[in-house]
Amino acid sequence: MKKIGLLSLALVLALGALGVGYAAWTDQITVEGTVNTGSVDINAVYFSGTDVYKDLDTDGTVYYFWIKDADGNLMWSTDNIPTNAFLVASAASAPGDADDTVDMTFTNLFPSEAITADVIIHCDGSVPVIVTADVESNSEILNWLWDNGYVHWSAAWVNVVPEPWYYAYCAEIVGPIQMHYCDYAKLWLTIDLPQADELVGTDYDQEDFMNLEGESFTGHFNAIQWNESDVPGTGNPCPPLAS
Repeated sequence: MKKIGLLSLALVLALGALGVGYAAWTDQITVEGTVNTGSVDINAVYFSGTDVYKDLDTDGTVYYFWIKDADGNLMWSTDNIPTNAFLVASAASAPGDADDTVDMTFTNLFPSEAITADVIIHCDGSVPVIVTADVESNSEILNWLWDNGYVHWSAAWVNVVPEPWYYAYCAEIVGPIQMHYCDYAKLWLTIDLPQADELVGTDYDQEDFMNLEGESFTGHFNAIQWNESDVPGTGNPCPPLAS
C-alpha cells in the first residue's frame, strides 16, 4: 500500500512539471485600436450673380458679374458699372436661412438675355463623392422651361486661392461631378426665356411668360459616396494655383 501511494505522488509531481514547461512556451500580444469613420460633406462657400444694366450713354447692355462670400463681402467682380446706367434685370445666389441651403433669385427676366445665378461649392469631407444636381417646382411654366431646355445647370472645376482671393476656371464638367477633399466646383443655373410664340408651341404664349411673379423652384446638390469602380473619369484635373 505504501508503494502505491508513492507512485501516485510521483505521477502528480510529473504532471505538475509538465504544466510549468508548457506555459513557458506560450506568448501573447495584445492589440488596442480605435476606429474613425470618414465624412461626406459639401458646402456652398461663395455666391455669385449677374446684374444686367442698360448704358444710357451707349444704348448698350452691360453685364456685371460678382462673387461674394457667405458674409456678403465682395470677393471678385467684373469692370465697374457705367455711371449713366440703370439696373434692368438680375440673378443672385445667397446663403439660405438654414445650413446647406442656397437662395437663388431671378428678377425681371426677359427673352433673349440668358441670365445666371452661380455658386461655388467646396468638398470638405474626407470621403470622395459624386455630386449631381436637379431641380423641381410646383410651377407648370418653370417645369415646362426645364423640360424644354430653357433652364439648365452647367459646371466647371475651379481653383481658389484664399489670400489675396482669386479663382480660376480649369475645365468644364460633363456629367456628374466627382469631388475629392478640398476640390472646388462652380455651378451655374441659367434661365433663358423663349423669344417668340412659335418657340413655346401650343402650350403657352408670350403673355404667360410675361406674367410670372413669385414662381418658385427648389434645386438640390446631392453628394453620394464615390465608389471608384462605378464611375469613370477622375476628380478635379486643375493644377494648383500659386498664392
